[in-house]
Amino acid sequence: MKLYQENQEILKFNTRIRSVLEDDSGVYMTLIESYFYPEGGGQPADKGTINGKEVLDVFVRDEEIFHQVASFSGLTINMPVSCIIDGLTRQDYTVQHTAQHVLSAVLSDKYGTGTIGFHLGEEYTAIDTDRVLDEDTLRTLEDEINFHIGEDLKVNIYFRDKWNLGNIPLRKETEIENNIRIVQIGTLDYCACGGTHVKSLKELRLFKFLNAEKYKEGMRVSFLAGERAFSYLRNNEDILRKLKKELMVNFDEIPYRVVRLREEKEEYRKLSEDLNLKLGEAIAKGYTEDYIIEKVEFDDDLIKVIGNTLMKSGKIGVFYRVDGRFFAFTGNKASAKDLMDMARVGIDFRGGGGQSMAQGFVERQEELGIFISKIYAALLKLEL
Repeated sequence: MKLYQENQEILKFNTRIRSVLEDDSGVYMTLIESYFYPEGGGQPADKGTINGKEVLDVFVRDEEIFHQVASFSGLTINMPVSCIIDGLTRQDYTVQHTAQHVLSAVLSDKYGTGTIGFHLGEEYTAIDTDRVLDEDTLRTLEDEINFHIGEDLKVNIYFRDKWNLGNIPLRKETEIENNIRIVQIGTLDYCACGGTHVKSLKELRLFKFLNAEKYKEGMRVSFLAGERAFSYLRNNEDILRKLKKELMVNFDEIPYRVVRLREEKEEYRKLSEDLNLKLGEAIAKGYTEDYIIEKVEFDDDLIKVIGNTLMKSGKIGVFYRVDGRFFAFTGNKASAKDLMDMARVGIDFRGGGGQSMAQGFVERQEELGIFISKIYAALLKLEL
């Protein structure tokens, strides 16, 4: 039995170093006794310090708890050490893990949905289900979980061996035969689990779904509980207040105003494309030569309109900007790719193209003039 399982309230303790190991991946130590929670069962390891050195990871190997620390200096076998577990992180993980038990229990009992995966991260927690859940079900499920939090069901932890489980209705089977650690939440859930858990559901405070997406045959559903849920709501409220101020509307008008802004954006986009097309065609008509090499300040879209218009009239257009951007439009008169390949030799250039159009970027500003000079020379070699 791990010590944190006997008393997870202990966050500061003194002990001695049992062993120290250093290799290419880091420094690891075992302790005579440890209340650190090692990563396992979907729950991340505790954070904290040992003699002021940051604990980077805690894990179990060969029944021993190993603590990875940031440096080796000053650590020796049998040395007394002072250990501090990060209480805020421990409490956060404890809340999220217990919330997962409640969620999985309600899903199983009321909706016949199994939990096949559990992922507890620093930002959110997620479970994988064996069937798809629609939005209405998730909304009702969220209300039911918060109802159970309001009931303040007590969480009891005790041990049983497989032979004396009796009629305890475990939510899922366990392969452990001796010292099975059972986490019981009222009469809602009975689950064999080695993680840390709250004493009563009032510590969860609030449960909130974050996202749900299709995953394999079921779904991956992410959620927040406790302070994470309240922080999420506060952040959303701040966003809504800023939107209200910027849009100059009431809260209930925000969705409609956003829809209208999207519609207006699409209208402006179409208008911009039409004006860009007319401007590009007008500029292209101003070129009288059969081929043009010119430095411009136009954006990419306008350059492409000009180039396509020139190709339709049987002309070649080569355009470049001071930022190193390059375009070649040759149509059927020459190979744009061949033109570009001739000029890029010895130049730090990236790009590509085909028979009628090529584009790219001269990486070094000092090579732009050389590249354009080679374009001139390459045009003279092509059959025009």
